This record gives sequence, C-alpha cells and structure tokens, in this order.
Amino acid sequence: MAVKEMPSSLDVVNFNLTSMKCPDLLFYDLTTDSRLESLNFSINNECQIPATSFEYTTSIYTGNDNISRISWLGQSYCVVDNNKENIHIARLLIDEDMDDTYFIGDRRILTLPEGFAITAFNFFGNDGYDVDFLLTQNGKEKDRRTIKEGELYKYNIVDINSSNQIENCTLRFYLETLFAGMYSLAKINSTRMISSNVLVINNNESFSFMLDRSKISWFGQPYYVIDHDSTGLTAARLLIDDSIDHCHRLKKGDTLFLPDGFAITILETYPPITTRRSPTKRFNYGNFSFLLTQYGNEIDSRTVNSSECYEYRLDLNGNGKNDNWVLKFNAGDIFSDDSIAINSLKLISPNVLRIENVNEMNIVHEGYKTNIENDGMTLTVVRDNNTKNIPFSRDETVSFMDNWFSVRVNSASDAVAVSSAVIISDTYELVGAVEYPYSGYADVNLTSKENPAILYYDLENAQGHETLNFSINNNYYSPYNDVPYKIPEDSFVYTTRIYPTRDHNALKIAWLGEPYMVIEHNSSTVIINKFLIDERWNDCYQLSMDNPLNLPYGFNLIASINNSNIVWFSLIKDGLEVYNTTAGDGDLFQYKEDLNSNGINDNLVLSFNVKSLNKSKGSVVINSLGMISPESLMISDGDVHMLAGYIININNAGSTIEVRIKENYDEHIHNDIILKEDNLIGILNNTFFIRINGAVEVVKLLNTTDTQQYEHELIKRRVNSIKTKMPDIMKNDTNRTDGTTPDVPPDVPGFGLFMCIMILLIVRKMF
Repeated sequence: MAVKEMPSSLDVVNFNLTSMKCPDLLFYDLTTDSRLESLNFSINNECQIPATSFEYTTSIYTGNDNISRISWLGQSYCVVDNNKENIHIARLLIDEDMDDTYFIGDRRILTLPEGFAITAFNFFGNDGYDVDFLLTQNGKEKDRRTIKEGELYKYNIVDINSSNQIENCTLRFYLETLFAGMYSLAKINSTRMISSNVLVINNNESFSFMLDRSKISWFGQPYYVIDHDSTGLTAARLLIDDSIDHCHRLKKGDTLFLPDGFAITILETYPPITTRRSPTKRFNYGNFSFLLTQYGNEIDSRTVNSSECYEYRLDLNGNGKNDNWVLKFNAGDIFSDDSIAINSLKLISPNVLRIENVNEMNIVHEGYKTNIENDGMTLTVVRDNNTKNIPFSRDETVSFMDNWFSVRVNSASDAVAVSSAVIISDTYELVGAVEYPYSGYADVNLTSKENPAILYYDLENAQGHETLNFSINNNYYSPYNDVPYKIPEDSFVYTTRIYPTRDHNALKIAWLGEPYMVIEHNSSTVIINKFLIDERWNDCYQLSMDNPLNLPYGFNLIASINNSNIVWFSLIKDGLEVYNTTAGDGDLFQYKEDLNSNGINDNLVLSFNVKSLNKSKGSVVINSLGMISPESLMISDGDVHMLAGYIININNAGSTIEVRIKENYDEHIHNDIILKEDNLIGILNNTFFIRINGAVEVVKLLNTTDTQQYEHELIKRRVNSIKTKMPDIMKNDTNRTDGTTPDVPPDVPGFGLFMCIMILLIVRKMF
C-alpha cells in the first residue's frame, strides 16, 4: 500500500496515510467525496514505532441517502447511534442504487449476507400488482409481508433505544416491477443491508482486537482462528471461503469433492409445491437430503430446506463440545429438474494448529485506547501507554488492529512497506491510487514507489522502477454521444528498467507489475523469467518421503535422510526425475537449466537453504525458497504483436523498456483510447483496466479460484495475448461479471466510465 526508503542520515520515517494515498487500506466514498480516514505513525532508526506517533482517525459523515456513515478499519459502516460517550456502528453489507437490480422468480431465493434470504411467492393477488416476500435467516422466518409494485420494503432487527438515526433498517429495497407470464418475476432495486451485529465503541476506553473467528496468515497460508487467549491461539487451515455469489449447482446423485477428503453427495430432491395464492400466506419450502463423507466414510447425513444454513461441527478447541464449525453452506433454490444450489461454502481443516505464544505471530492486538471527540463525530485510536514503543526486528512483519494492516522493514533497514494484512477470498479489487480530474482533465502519473499496490516495488532491494503515465480528457468532439472521455495516444507511456540485486549477483526487472529475473539483455532483445517464489529465511517448509513439496510447473521436491545425517533430494517434473543431490545442515540446494540457449545449464531455477534435519522423524526443514519460471519471455525492440495495439521500444543499451500506443500513420485516424461511463477498458493486453467515475482509481483484482494449487502463496497474472502467447500467463477470466470488456486495439470505441478512472491489474492469489 505504501513504501518509504530510510536513508542512514534520517532518524525517523513518517507515514501519513490517507484515503487518497492508500485507498484500499483506508476507505473513501466516491458518491460523497468523503475521505475521512487517516493513519499516522513513525519508524525510528532503532526499528521501533514510537507510541506517541501512532494515531488512527475517522469521522462520521452523511451519505447521499441522508444516513450517517463512518469508515472503520477501511470498511464502510452505518452509524446506528452516536454521542459524546459512545458510537454504535453496523457494517454496511450491501449499498446499491436504482441502477442495481435483482430478479426474483416465483418461489425462488435471493441469498443475502449473514444467512439472510428473500423468497418471493403469491404473485398478483387480490389487490392486483403485489407479491409476498418472505425473509429468513439461517432458515428461520424473520418477516413476511405483501408489497405492491413501487413500494419500499423495510425490515429492522437493530434495536437501539434512543437512537438519533431516523432510518436504521437492516434491509430495505424497492419493488420496481412485477412481470407476468409463464414465469412470474419481481424486479427490485436500491437494495441496502447493514449487519445485524452492532459494534459499540466507548470513549476513553482501552481497546483490544479479538482474533476469534478472524482470518490470519501463517507461513503464507490462510488460517481461521478458532479461539485465542494470553498463552496462544488455536487455528485451522482455511480450505474454502466462498462468497454468496459463488454457487454450486448439483443434481440428484452428484458428488461435490472437497479438500481433505470431504465430499457432499445429493441423495434426494423435493422441489417446492406450486399452489394458488393462499389466504393464510403459507409457504411450502422445497428440501433436499445429502450425505457428507470424509475419505469415503459417512460422517453426517441431513435433510435441509432451501434458505437454511447447514453446519457440520466438531470439538476443535478441546472444550468437550462440538461447537466449532468445520464445513458450512447455505441451501439455495431447489429446481424441478432434480438439481439444487448451494452457496457460501466454507471449509476448514479439522486438524488444528496450536500456537503456544501468540507474540510469535507479531500481531499487536492489545494496547489501544479510543477517544471520541467533536460531539461524538470523530473517533481516534491511539496507544494507551505513550512510553511503550512497538519494537520489531529487521525483515519481520508486524500486524496491527485486528490484523488490518502490517508493517515490514527489510533486512538492510533501508526501506519500509505498509500493506494490507487481510486475507482475500473470491474476487477483490485492491485499490492502489486515486486521482481526481478537474475541468474534465486529469494526469495520471504512477510509480512503483508511490503506487506499490499496482506497480512492483522490490522491498528487499529497495528498488522500484516502473512508471505508467497517461492523461484523461473530455474536451473534444466525439461522434458518439455516450463516449465523452478519451486517453490521447501520445500521452500514454509505460516504462520499466533493469536493476541489480543488493549483492550484485543477478539482474531483476519489473514487467507489468510483477518481478522477473533478467537472463539476457542487449539493445534489441531482453529475455526475462518470472519470479514464482521469492521467500526469506523465516519462511520454512518441512519435507519427507511422505510429505513432498509441490511446486509450480509440475515440479515436486522429495527428501529422505540416510544413516549419515545426510538428506537426499529428488526433484521431479511431471512424474520424471530431472535432478537429485545430497546435502547436510546449512547447505545450499541449487537446480539450474539452460534458459538462454548457450548449451550450458547455468541459469538458476530453484534454490533453498537446508535449515535442519530430524533423523528420528525422517524429515528436513528448508527455508529461503526461491524459484523462477522455467519458461522465458522474450521482449524484442519494435515488437507490435506481444501487446496488441502497442509498440515496445528497448532503450539505453537494453536496460530500459518503453511501451506506447502504436501510431496510425493515417492522419485521419487516431488510436486514442475511448472511454464510456460505468464500464471497463482493458489496456496492455488486459493487464490493467480503466474506468471513470469522477476520480482515477488504480486497483488489482485478486482472486483465489481456478488457480494452480501449490502449498505456498503465489500470485498469477492472467493476460490475453492476441498473436504471441506470453509464458507464465493464464488466460483472462471468462467468468467475470463486472462489466469488463476484452482488450482490443485502442482505436476501437467502447469501454466505460463511472465517475472515476480505475485501473485494474488482474492477478490470481492462491494458497
């Protein structure tokens, strides 16, 4: 999110983070231009955060709907009540306007967060254009009523006495239109939903952030915290974390196979019975029965109604009660073709991890104090002891405030990075920069150092050399009424350059937001290979004959120990051994290939340190794992095919790469990038996306699905290339539903605007 370099001459480095500078860490509301969150702290030359420098501030503001809102830890909340002594807030789960619509069919279910669901039935009753809505939570009825076309539905579960807020309904939407025919439909819009869980923040109170039921990262893996106390915590590996939008549709007899040997088999389906309008408003739910197995053994069987929430529970914390969920999902629609839908599927491993000393995780969840100021309108969080600084070691990451953000100083103590510590599931837009246009014009000038969420900054080597510059202009005549914005072709330029590693043993380069190793370079060609794994000394793996390490590109690493305390390593690729060697404690493993076609295997592909051996267990611990792709990417001077619609230039004796929009030499044709409101345009082979909505946003789109599975964390970029297939690249997501348009030569009009300009780097985050 932010980086700072620390010259030896400085005693302290100050971080003053705002919604404009770090829009993905700190929330900003485009509709009201509210940017009221800030986070300030310093790091001194003793690698400490002085307690007096730490301050988080946020303020209440009024939305366009006249509802009081507040940003809290980068998320949008509704203010249920506030005064000088406390603030009651509830998470804003859905916040849509009249253009955002849903269609609900007769006896069909619209699934909502927190186990809520809406079912529509009894269309077109005695009063004409009306319909019955049934609201349930985890299958239990909460509300039912008849709504006429054009009416507003409201439901309130939040009960705050003496609330000074006029409207704090948990759920509200407008019934826009009813459609009659073979299938009746209800069209609703302007859906808004706030959480039924209210957070109360008191003035001048010591504040601790609880890790229970939160997500953490442990050695690069996502974990779900079951419980924690002063002695440590109990956590389980998070295997599946689907959202309500991720649906699995299964037919009778189908089996859904899940990690850790779990499987769901559908046994019977019973669709809802269609009846005439009932004066008693009774509703017949459909249901289905299923079998849950693990490694082929039955562990549960159940019959559930549509809209119910199923949970399989075990005793994971040793309290003698089966009160910890292992697998859960929401039951959705049941169809007449013997198929059913389930969503919000979540699964954790039943094999828990006990971390005895929570301090080893470097999560500072205690020692905060709240202050409510400005007549209950402003909230600040500071450290409760101004004499107790927060220390951390070099090359160590420390997380703060509910694991919301983390700070890391590199091993040389000359650069610091602040990043989001939140585990991302499903699809998530990581906002990297914001720029506001004035009088219809904006200059976007991005750099690795100022915008590390979109362009790559090498923290360990304190180097960042990517830039992306372009202008936005609406002061021109357009033959299209709905395309008033453009990016002039001569304003667009992307640059990057080669730099040495700190030890000068290798050359690196950032290419389209990701790190690469430079294999060869000259004035006409640059050959690079992408870094797949680049870990530090404290990233460890335990290997044995029965526990190999799965690596990208079909590689597997197997280890076994002989009687002489020597470990034998075998590297397998696609089932065939490609390399083997022996090593002892402290040795360096290196596997090389010929990547520049010189006939010599002199290019390092895989390396790691042998940290320790355990002969009794037959296992070995390795660390500092590094791996580059065995497939090279060749970038040529003057190439116009790799990035369709662009030309690549290699400058400065092969040390700098520049990409511009390819000129059209017909004076009557310009390759300006045409933009429309409320849509996305792909640039640089869909590596980035742009959209307009009153400000310039730069984001990455993180996704955890449809990725190659390894045991460690990687990020995969997915790009379309029209004529030349780019190594290491996965195709663009064909399942996207966010209005993106495929990357095309920029003289083709299309793609849009939405009152801000967004650049989306599509990546895949996997675990």
